[in-house]
Amino acid sequence: VPGTLHALLFSNANDSQGADGAPTGADSGPVGLSRTREGFFEIIEMGEVVDQANGSQKTLEAITPVSGIPLGCAQVQGAWASNGYWKANSSIDLSPPAGGVYGAAGIVNVAQGTLYAYDATAIDGFSDHAQHTGPGDAKPNLSTAITDSPQNVATAYVPIGNAMIKADYPASTRGVDAVTAVLMADALYNEFDIEAQAGASSDWVVTFPTKQFYVDPAIVGFLADDYLPPFEEVFGGGIAGTGASDPGYACATVDAEFRSREGYLERQYICVVPPLGPGGNYLCYETQVVTIGKDGIDAPDTSLLNSSLLMPLYVFGCGATPYLLSTSGNLTVALTGADYPHTQQPSSAGAAFAGLPAIGFVAVNYINANVTPGVLSNYSAVYPHRSSASCTNSTNPQNVCQ
Repeated sequence: VPGTLHALLFSNANDSQGADGAPTGADSGPVGLSRTREGFFEIIEMGEVVDQANGSQKTLEAITPVSGIPLGCAQVQGAWASNGYWKANSSIDLSPPAGGVYGAAGIVNVAQGTLYAYDATAIDGFSDHAQHTGPGDAKPNLSTAITDSPQNVATAYVPIGNAMIKADYPASTRGVDAVTAVLMADALYNEFDIEAQAGASSDWVVTFPTKQFYVDPAIVGFLADDYLPPFEEVFGGGIAGTGASDPGYACATVDAEFRSREGYLERQYICVVPPLGPGGNYLCYETQVVTIGKDGIDAPDTSLLNSSLLMPLYVFGCGATPYLLSTSGNLTVALTGADYPHTQQPSSAGAAFAGLPAIGFVAVNYINANVTPGVLSNYSAVYPHRSSASCTNSTNPQNVCQ
């Protein structure tokens, strides 16, 4: 919008191109911009702008509004030019991140009149020094976490029960593991509602923010067994032992259980998930929209969030005769189990967290077709997933982390 907002276009610069093993090597996924149209975004505080006593370019003064308008936008834009001062020294006028960043977002469907608003997930203490790079640089990213630069350590603090588990990882090689540990969940819990009389529909959004660093061939290697735990296949490699080949995916085995509002329990399945076919309990994307289906035969007609990468999760089972009568209740998605023991690589002290690094929410919509004569209304809501975490010490004998 001229004079107001300025768009930063998505880029496919880091999509797979070239030979296997290259920095942008082949990973069997699409290389067009269509790959950028569903997913998640992250915001990382690179540093705090200050006006340093020595060698300052007065960057803070340039970006500070005067009568509502910063006076030095052109100065900051030019700082990354070929002869700019940040191009020569990215640390000028930058101190370590101060924290306190927060945010929210909303998914709007103008035609349907719905708004799904949600809070950002915040991680505190990501870096103890400024990580300042130019526009278009792939770093910093979630793999560059570091909390003690002199000791090359990235530390995660994970609450489990009444204890706070401290887990250290070598930052230069496993900084992402500290972020993964903070996000680890052995199960996700939330509600669903698809009651026809209420015009109700439900979509679960499940995101694995650090998954790429465990499955991307350009990062971990392109052989089938080059993936890193807690995930179980390299992107496009197929899950070991299934005989499946799934170019364009990296699936993780999960399990789903529905309980009616009266507490009736029945094990269910995530069905018709490409590329492994009906009956497979898998989540295959880094961000997926899981639409709760109305029966076990017909796929959901649409997604509330209009996803093109639908993963139907049927209330009544995979193509079976319906025998669970509830169409609202509680859903649990288990991210680790006896047959799929997802476990993160141990920390320096041996703490091994179980599950997958998962966040997300359920979006629910209710339609009132006649709130007043001739008036249709939508009532939209978002509820963040609840989760549980578990940890064992990998030393001998194994025991619960303390």
